[in-house]
Amino acid sequence: MHREDLLKLTAEFSESSPTNYLTPEADDAEALNKLASGFFANNFARNNYHGGDSDGTALNKDKDSRYVGMRFFLPPVLAVGAASDEGFKKLQRPEVVGPHHLLPEDWLPGAKSVISLFLPFTERVISSNTENPAEPSWEWLFTRVDGQQHLLATGALVRDALIREGYRAVVPYIDDRFLMRTSRDQTGLPIPAFSSNWSERHVGFITGLGTFGRMTNFISKRGCCGRLVSVVTDWETTPDEKDYEGIYDYCAECGACYPACPGGALSADGKDIDKCSAYLRKIGSKFAPRYGCGKCQSGLPCATKSLASPKRNVRSKITI
Repeated sequence: MHREDLLKLTAEFSESSPTNYLTPEADDAEALNKLASGFFANNFARNNYHGGDSDGTALNKDKDSRYVGMRFFLPPVLAVGAASDEGFKKLQRPEVVGPHHLLPEDWLPGAKSVISLFLPFTERVISSNTENPAEPSWEWLFTRVDGQQHLLATGALVRDALIREGYRAVVPYIDDRFLMRTSRDQTGLPIPAFSSNWSERHVGFITGLGTFGRMTNFISKRGCCGRLVSVVTDWETTPDEKDYEGIYDYCAECGACYPACPGGALSADGKDIDKCSAYLRKIGSKFAPRYGCGKCQSGLPCATKSLASPKRNVRSKITI
């Protein structure tokens, strides 16, 4: 197994998989049943819908003909880190993520490597979300929620390719042990609010895929407009070398994201997660079961590329 093999495999999948395109409304029992069950296992609804209590048929609404067939993602970029990297243990510090964050070994005993993949959004998705400063575009909403199918399917594709080669592999994001608490109201989950037991952003930083921005989003080598998924495996290979040291090295710290936030959650002092959450609840109530924002990503200098930062002062909880 080589990185080139995985890149070729995922690039071909990006072009050909129906999961990477907005499907038409289901109009028969078989298609509706597929929506209700086939794509929506492994906590999909709980972690992806506004409210988290709908089945897949909820995604059969609002599919205007202007959007049917639109593509969500470009082919992914990836980085490979060592499962033994000390950075993973640092994530368990209270000031970083917390002791609830699992280690690669917790997901897969004998783990050797962690593969982090970043799937960039298409230009249509990004540009559409710059038109209305107060609300997300439909393209962005479809990609954030319906496109999650392709994100998870890409992780599963890499996992299965490794298994066919005789390795063991697991995708934490689609594992039943994965927990993500997106609000303070989710009191039934045994982790802190606005947290998860496997942070794809932190994993991306540790593997060498990118750094954080001041808005706490992840900025990959292809910018911040996209999504992350990772695979833990016992395939052993040489880890990628990082071309950064600090957690903000891909951020120009230009401040363009601060006024772009319609919820008023961003400033030079950091991100007010409660204001961000309140805005997302408002959007979710209007567009349910879809939700999203992306204003601190689209239309910014770092939307599609990383930016070197001359500053190294670290003041955020995401310090590792």
